[in-house]
Amino acid sequence: MTFFNSFLIRITLAVIGGIFYAFLTYWIALFLKLPDEFVIFSSVLVYLSYLGSRLLLLFSGIDSPYYSKGRKMPSNPPIRENHFYETAQWVGKFYHQHDLVLFVFVGILSIAFLISLVVDGLSGSPFGDTVRNLGDIILPVR
Repeated sequence: MTFFNSFLIRITLAVIGGIFYAFLTYWIALFLKLPDEFVIFSSVLVYLSYLGSRLLLLFSGIDSPYYSKGRKMPSNPPIRENHFYETAQWVGKFYHQHDLVLFVFVGILSIAFLISLVVDGLSGSPFGDTVRNLGDIILPVR
């Protein structure tokens, strides 16, 4: 599990996750027919907030459930009475659980997509037809 605890991997995942959440915000705001200026502003705000909070947690030097340096003995033990330390622990725990839930969700979604491809292949229909039909049932907007 040290691969996912790597500093470079955490920075890369923070940038990619920020981009994904910015796109999600962009499409939700477009779907709600909000003004274009607000759509762009909200997407940039979500990106900067997501990226900034994760990078702040990484560069703070505080070991948390989200990222720990793996040292045996810290050179300067953090002061545990500090509000920043307590907040970093809470945010680290939240991000750790968020990433775990997101990983499980994406795994389930991937398995469902693969099953739909197998169903399409066995029934002779074009690939993606089952997903498209499911999308029409869930979102009947045309």
